Amino acid sequence: AKVAVLDFVKPSPRGTVWGLGGTCVNVGCIPKKLMHYAALVQESITYDAEPFGIIGKSTFSRNSHSWEVMRENVQNYIHGLNFKYRVNLREKNVKKGIRSTI
Repeated sequence: AKVAVLDFVKPSPRGTVWGLGGTCVNVGCIPKKLMHYAALVQESITYDAEPFGIIGKSTFSRNSHSWEVMRENVQNYIHGLNFKYRVNLREKNVKKGIRSTI
């Protein structure tokens, strides 16, 4: 069977493009879910630790969240997905080609 993978994004004015996986994987559903999960972890540590016997001053106060660290980890996760998609396509002998309609 022949396979075609169409995954083109017009670069932004700054030249930004993204990897395989489309909008959901790169800038939509997956990053949003990872950020939501980070918020749930923060909330759980902040409010649920003491009833489970975790007592003492927590380093996980509301002021200790690092957007930079979270952003980097989310991006690394997405890049890992992009890489896995490329490897899987290569293992299935899907050839990379570029066709322009311009």
